[in-house]
Amino acid sequence: MTDGKKVLIIGGGVSGLTTGIYLRKSGYDVEILEKNAIPGGACVGWERKGCYIDGCVHWLVGTKPGNPYYDFWRETHALEEDTQIFFHDAFSVFDFPDGKKLTVYADIDKFEAELLAFAPEDAKEIKKLVRMIKRFREIEGPVDKPVDMMSIFRLIKVGLTMAGDYYHVAKYSKVDCVEYGKRFRNKYIRYLFANYMAPGYNLMSMLYMLSHVMNKDGGIPIGGSEGMSRRMANYFAELGGVVRYNSEAERVIVENDRAVGVELKNGVKLYADWVVSTTAAEHCMKKLLRGAYRVRKMDERWSDTRRYPIYTMTIAAYKCSRKLTQEEFPLGLHGMLRSPVTIDKDYAGVAIRNYSYDPTLKCPDGSTVLQVQILGDDDMYFWWKNRKDRGTYRAEKERVADEIREKLYERYPSLKGTLETIDVITPCTYERYLNTRHGSFQGFVHTATGKQLMQKGVVPGLKGFILSGQCIFQSGGLPPAAITGRFAAQRICKADGRTFMNKTKSESLLAEKLRGLARRKSPVHGG
Repeated sequence: MTDGKKVLIIGGGVSGLTTGIYLRKSGYDVEILEKNAIPGGACVGWERKGCYIDGCVHWLVGTKPGNPYYDFWRETHALEEDTQIFFHDAFSVFDFPDGKKLTVYADIDKFEAELLAFAPEDAKEIKKLVRMIKRFREIEGPVDKPVDMMSIFRLIKVGLTMAGDYYHVAKYSKVDCVEYGKRFRNKYIRYLFANYMAPGYNLMSMLYMLSHVMNKDGGIPIGGSEGMSRRMANYFAELGGVVRYNSEAERVIVENDRAVGVELKNGVKLYADWVVSTTAAEHCMKKLLRGAYRVRKMDERWSDTRRYPIYTMTIAAYKCSRKLTQEEFPLGLHGMLRSPVTIDKDYAGVAIRNYSYDPTLKCPDGSTVLQVQILGDDDMYFWWKNRKDRGTYRAEKERVADEIREKLYERYPSLKGTLETIDVITPCTYERYLNTRHGSFQGFVHTATGKQLMQKGVVPGLKGFILSGQCIFQSGGLPPAAITGRFAAQRICKADGRTFMNKTKSESLLAEKLRGLARRKSPVHGG
C-alpha cells in the first residue's frame, strides 16, 4: 500500500535494495533504476565457460544472530532462515617460499597457539595482540539509526556504554599496520602485518576484521554473492517494489534546487518526490548532478589521494580440471611467487581463493574455480586504461592470465596442466560495471593519517535528494552499504513525518507470536 509518495533509487546494489525494502515497508511507492541486467551492484557473481565466478563476498559481518548487522540481513532477506553459512577454520594461510606456512585461524585460541609456536620470541607482543582482538569483539556501535536522529537520552546512553570503545577505536585508527608489525622480531609475522591489509590501512580495521571472523561472525553465505542479491531483489518485488534493469541514469532532474526525477540514458524521464543515489558518489556528484553541488568531505578526499587512497584489483579466474580440497588449497591462500607477475609493476604476492567450499556454485563435475587476486591502486587502473585506449587491452588480459598461470605452475607444481583461463577482471571492469572511481571496489581506504568518513548523505543546497552507498562510509563494504541504505530510508521518513518501518505488519505479528511462545515455554513462566 502507498499514499502517493514516490521514490526513485539510482542503483540496484545492496544499498539501493536495502533503501527500497525499508521504504516499501514504510508505505512508499519505490522504483529502482539499475544500469545492469541483474541486481547486486558490487555484490555480484557471473558465469563463464560453465563456471560461476563470485565477485564479492569473502566474509560477511552479521552471520551471527545477536549482531545488529544480522538483523539487517534478515530484515532485507539477504539472509533467510534456511540460508546456510560456511565458517572458515583457516581464514587465511600465508605460504612462504621456504616452505613455512602461517595460518590465521578463525578461532582465537588456535590463532594464538599458531603465533606462539611460530614465534616464541614474540610471546609478549602476541599476547597483547590477542587481547586487542578479544577487546574488539565487544565493540559494536549502534547502527540502527543515524547519530543525528537519536534522542539526547539515547546519545547519553551510547556515550556511557561506548566510552571505553571509542578510546580503543581512536587509538588504533592512528596506527599503521606496517608500523605495528615492526614490533615483532619474527620476519614472517612482520610480513603478515605488512601484507594482510592493503598498504596504508590502519590497525583498527585489521583488528575489527579479525575480531568478527574469530567470533563466528564472519562467515560466507552459501549460494554466493549472486544468491544474496537475488534474495533481496525477490523480497523487494514481493513487497511491491519495481526494478528497471538495463536503465542507466544520465542525470538527476533538478528544479529550483530540488531533485524531482531522473533522466535515463535512453531519454526517458521519470519523476518522483525523492531521489536516492546509491551509485559511486563521485560519479553522482560530477556526472549525474553535473557538478552543480558540492560535498566538502568528499571533495577533500578526492583531491588528497595520499591520505585517502582507493584500491582496486586485477583478478584472473581459472577452472582447475580436478577437485581441490581445502587441505591442499585453503579458501584463502596468500602465496609468494618465485618470480613476480608484471602489470603496472612487479607483484610477487598474490591471493588465491579456492571456491570448492560451496557445492551450490556452478562448476562442471570434478573441477574447481580458483581466483588469483592482485591488489593495486591508481597506478594499476591507469595502466589498464592506457592499454584500453591503445587497443591492446584484450591482448594484455590474455598475457597477464598466461603469466599468472605459469607462475602458479612454478610455485605449485601439482597444478601443472590443470588450469584453464575463464575470465580476467581489471580495474576497467569495475569502472564499467559500477561507475566507481578509478575502478575501486570499495570506498576510501581508512589510513592511519586520514579522518573517518561518515557522510550523512545530505547534499547542501539540494532538497529531495540523498546520497547512499558504501562510498559515503569509511572503507566501504557490504555492512556500510546496508547501513547507509537504512539511514537513507529513515531520513526520508523523518522528513515526511512518517513512521519508519523495519518490518511489515505480518512480520511484526509473527515476531510477537514467536516471542509469546518463547515466554510460555520459559521455566520462569512455568513452561
